[in-house]
Amino acid sequence: MKLAGILKEAFEKAGVPLPEKPKKMATPVLDQRKKKDAQPDANQERKTRSRTARKKGKASQPAASAPAQSGKKVTVTANGTCITRWSSSEPVAKAATRKAVAESFMPEGCKGGTSESLQIDYGYSITATDEACVTWHTLQQGQSASLLEWPQGDKTQLNESADEKFLCLGLDFGSSTLKAVISDGERQTTYAVPFRDIQGIEGYLLPCRVYLGENGYSLEGQGQVYQDLKLALLANAESLQAQLPVVGFLALALRMVRGWLLSTHGETYSGAIVWDLAIGLPVASRRDEKTVRLYQLVSTAAWIASTERQLTPETIGLALKRAEALCSGAEVECDSEDIEVRVEPEIAAQIYGFVSSGAYDPHASNIYLMVDVGAGTLDASVFRVERMRGQRKDSLVIFRTTVEPHGVMNFHKKRMDWLQSALAQKLPDRQDLRQAVQAISHLTDAEEALPDRVDGYFSGVDVQFKGRSLDQFFYALVSRQVVQDTYVHVANERLLDRQQMAGMPMFLCGGGSRSGFYAKLKSDLHSARGFSWFGVTPKPLQKPRGLVASGLHRADYDRLSVAFGLSQLKLDKLVMEVPVLAEKATRVDFSERYIEK
Repeated sequence: MKLAGILKEAFEKAGVPLPEKPKKMATPVLDQRKKKDAQPDANQERKTRSRTARKKGKASQPAASAPAQSGKKVTVTANGTCITRWSSSEPVAKAATRKAVAESFMPEGCKGGTSESLQIDYGYSITATDEACVTWHTLQQGQSASLLEWPQGDKTQLNESADEKFLCLGLDFGSSTLKAVISDGERQTTYAVPFRDIQGIEGYLLPCRVYLGENGYSLEGQGQVYQDLKLALLANAESLQAQLPVVGFLALALRMVRGWLLSTHGETYSGAIVWDLAIGLPVASRRDEKTVRLYQLVSTAAWIASTERQLTPETIGLALKRAEALCSGAEVECDSEDIEVRVEPEIAAQIYGFVSSGAYDPHASNIYLMVDVGAGTLDASVFRVERMRGQRKDSLVIFRTTVEPHGVMNFHKKRMDWLQSALAQKLPDRQDLRQAVQAISHLTDAEEALPDRVDGYFSGVDVQFKGRSLDQFFYALVSRQVVQDTYVHVANERLLDRQQMAGMPMFLCGGGSRSGFYAKLKSDLHSARGFSWFGVTPKPLQKPRGLVASGLHRADYDRLSVAFGLSQLKLDKLVMEVPVLAEKATRVDFSERYIEK
């Protein structure tokens, strides 16, 4: 029997449609139109924009849409970034191929079934000694590391002078911590801003929590504490009650940033300073114009409020009203309002240090898989960085991006919810343990690493699973997001050919990337049996030259990579929803016409 007949019979018995003969892939057709005029130097471009000119031209222009052609829509943002959106095409990969690829890379014990069928096997036992107690505590390191104090933080500059300095502040406002980097393009120097009196990366991380007391908002002290600032803001974007603590926190952070710079480098920056502020968003949120405007609003309001003596809800409310007017085109009236806020995609900022280094070859394919494990979310993206010859700005082509609540603290919360239920069912008389679990379940700014096991939070507690464990269930969701819904999705939708998929550089970064739980993604993406094109090459994000960050280990640079990139990034174009590859005419396979004797 011919091989074709054998395959046909095998697929019929399995009840799976016989896949069509694969077609050869062509090179992606992307928007790579070269501009005739060379882009001006980024530093010179900022110098020509004097403080007076900024006050007159502060009006924020709404995004303008260019005429749509060939299924694409081009939007030009206020800061000149072109965003190209292509209409989505119908999937062309066959179901049998999807299933085969998916099952080949799924973790052992998690194969078979869709995401809805990934259920926990509730066969388990839990025992506790009389002395059992919770030994894992959040904020343990943070309590021993006091915040640094600097004078003059309410000032934007020390003196008025004709010799203006142009500085850009990159703010990485995360779910758990804020990071800040100041860039001086003229001196080609960037400063990572320390917030706490502790060596290493922890000194550059400001926990995202704020207190409201009798004298207003503060980063330390008594009063009502606000946490989960970013998540609460995104969940209640129109709520003034959600905006107030966020603006208060950002204003206090801005005071610390300016206070550190003017106190530590006052001789260098003794005159007038023209500030820019860049804040990052995930690509999924960067496409939402409402979220972009929200970030511009709260950032502008925070800058205005940071120059006030007291940060009360009333003061911040007035700052929000003034910021809304400025974002709508009102003219700047004083120096405290003279701030330009840019909202940029985080992955473009994160890769900037690598792109600006000697390891970057602008003539290579420069297609990457970025996996950022944060406190709240896990962001995964496949994208290309393009830089035209003679230009300083980069173009970012997004092939696929996913954002899911699979971050470290959401993993922690899943464990806490399960422990509450398990303790209530198996150990109903141990209310002390349930209360202790409740006390550590809602803190999203923890700095201590999560235990390797669900019973690692305790001393004297042992949990044994008979089937699939809670951790295995959650990891299956993480793996499915990164591997199938991001990396394999690009191949299934024919956004890249298989040659471009093979060996794609992968950057695993973010606070959660240190955990062995998430580090398993590297092995999951190494290879898949029967698919030669499947596989990535893990690479570290290198600490760039010119970054001044005392005590920072090279291996920890990725925690500051977003803030660093934001302080320097000048994005030219952002292309999303790329069209599928153009098909070439397929050659005739004469072997199919061969007749066996």
